[in-house]
Amino acid sequence: MLLPEEIKFIQEHLQEDATRIALSAKKYPHLDIKKLAGQIQARQKLADKMPTWAANEAICFPQQISLEQASSEATARFKALIVEGTLIDITGGMGVDTWAFAQKCTHVTYVEQQATLAQHTQYNHNILGLDNVTHIQGNGLEHLEQLYDWIYVDPARRDQQGNKVILFKDCQPNVLEILDKVDTSKILIKTSPVLDISRAIQELGGVEKVYVVAYQQEVKELLFIKSAESSLDPVIEIVELANSPVTLFQGKLSEEREATMQIADSDTYVYEAHPALLKAGFFKLVQGDDVWQLGKHTHLYSSNQYVNEFPGKKYTVVATGPVQPDWIKAHLPDLRVNITTKNFPLKADALRTKLKLKDGGEYTLFAIQNSEEKNALILCKKCP
Repeated sequence: MLLPEEIKFIQEHLQEDATRIALSAKKYPHLDIKKLAGQIQARQKLADKMPTWAANEAICFPQQISLEQASSEATARFKALIVEGTLIDITGGMGVDTWAFAQKCTHVTYVEQQATLAQHTQYNHNILGLDNVTHIQGNGLEHLEQLYDWIYVDPARRDQQGNKVILFKDCQPNVLEILDKVDTSKILIKTSPVLDISRAIQELGGVEKVYVVAYQQEVKELLFIKSAESSLDPVIEIVELANSPVTLFQGKLSEEREATMQIADSDTYVYEAHPALLKAGFFKLVQGDDVWQLGKHTHLYSSNQYVNEFPGKKYTVVATGPVQPDWIKAHLPDLRVNITTKNFPLKADALRTKLKLKDGGEYTLFAIQNSEEKNALILCKKCP
């Protein structure tokens, strides 16, 4: 895939602008500069997402769309902690997940329908030293006759016409076609974070467990385990890969429905729940005994004693007041603040313009609808 002279060129120009390199093809008539500029750009973009792959000089990255859809190393390694034994990845793609699975499983079968991508991945897996992976080019659904401990599927969320879809039955491949395999295998399903968790559980006829996987405060993917122990009310685990330990919270949607929402005004501390908690729908269950919510749909929390275990960002309240410029000037003389809106009629940028504020600084301003369903401001400093 990459010749020695191509590898040498990439390494020599790795810190340069890839677009400028692509325009200099006439200077290097003996090289495919468009290809090499693409490799340089891929390494620059993936240095954080896929550090092991990007650092390997011989890796040859596929086309841009595959790079965008590929798992990060962090999420791939987490998924590898879930599985064991033998596994088939029926939507192999760029092979990052397969690479991680191979480091945990006894044997992995990789299947990819696109011939060029499958060839790329096999080359890269060989470069990375994988010796327990079988590579197959074809339709993954047609290679399930052998018994595996795990089946892994990452369905494309577009139909054959390229339109976005939200149901498993409309994805490529149709996940529902492999559900009868749960008597012999567990199925690990990866989906986009935009998928509705409750609807997905129902469509799958119940699952054993759900993971909401986040990295650095951003939800990256949802994972569903389908097995003989599946339930319509599974445990949902919230995972933040940037933390140690990674598990932030877990609960069931039935517990969320039965929990009582406590609503009151802000006190000494304010908490901003992790986005993965909100994605899972744990608005009440996260409160615990000593934390309350500031409004029915505000999803900002408070307490009078510091709660270190709360799964989210923590702030000390400096002042609370009305949405008025005079109040802002009295409490924030330099008018510099970070703004977050929660259940508020204006977006952060619009509120900043209205109040003539500057972005940045050490303070955070929450614009909310409070317990009395009135608009209010809370000025805070982030806890150390």
